[in-house]
Amino acid sequence: MEYRVEKNLFKNKRCFIIGTGTSLDDVNMSLFDNEITIGINLILKHPTFVPNYLVVGDTQVLKNHYHEIFSDKMNNGMYVLGNSCLLTGKGNCTDGPGSTCYGIPLDPKYKNIYSLEHWEKSEIFINHIADDRSKLLKTGEYYIDWEFFQWFTSYGASTVDNLAIPLAVYLGFKNIYLLGCDAGWDHFYDVNRREGKREWINFNHVIKELDKFDMKLVNCDRTNVFPELKYKNLEYVIEYLEEDVNEIN
Repeated sequence: MEYRVEKNLFKNKRCFIIGTGTSLDDVNMSLFDNEITIGINLILKHPTFVPNYLVVGDTQVLKNHYHEIFSDKMNNGMYVLGNSCLLTGKGNCTDGPGSTCYGIPLDPKYKNIYSLEHWEKSEIFINHIADDRSKLLKTGEYYIDWEFFQWFTSYGASTVDNLAIPLAVYLGFKNIYLLGCDAGWDHFYDVNRREGKREWINFNHVIKELDKFDMKLVNCDRTNVFPELKYKNLEYVIEYLEEDVNEIN
C-alpha cells in the first residue's frame, strides 16, 4: 500500500494514533501489523514498531532529534511535519532561540515528506493555557484544516490534537483510536521518569470538530484518563470490531 497525504484516501476506514506514553511498555505492537497507524514525534525509538505516518509539529523537536526522527525505517511510510509559520513575531512564532515555529533545512534524500505551516487565529498560542496550567482557554480557536491540510494550530500544545488528528480527518478516517496518550510527562523511552500529568490536556475541543464530520475519537490507552472519550479495550477493537464499523457503543 502507498501511504500518501491525500484527501479522503482512507474514507470510512479506521486508524490508530500512537503516542509515546509509558503505557506502550505493556503493548504488543504486532497487533498493528495490519492496521493504519499515525505515530508521534520520537516513536521510532520503539525497538519493533514503525508507523505508516509519522507526525512532528515542533521544529525544536525536529532540530534536537533530527537523526532519531529521520530514518530509512520510514521508507515505506510518510512524514507529516509542521516546519514553518505564517504569522511571525508573536508568542513562539518567531525565528529566535526556543521558537517552535522556525523552519529547519531537511535532507533532500527524504522524498516522503509533507509539510504544513503553523497558523494561529489570534497569532499567538501561549495564551491558550490557564496560568495555573489546569485547563485550556479560547476553545473556539482550535481548528482542523480539513479542506486543504496546509495549516495547523498549536492550540492544545500536543502533537496529537494539533497535527495527528487533523491528518486523520483529512485522510477520511471514520474512527480514530488513541494509544500511548496519557497526558503524562514521561515517554516509553525515558530512563528517568517523573510523576504528574499535564492537567490541561483534554479532547473536548477536538470532539466538537469531529462531530461535524461524523467521526469518532476513542481511547484505547489502558490509563483511560480522558473522561470525555469513550474507552475500548485495544485487543477487543483489533479482534472483534469491523474496520468500518459505523457505531461505537
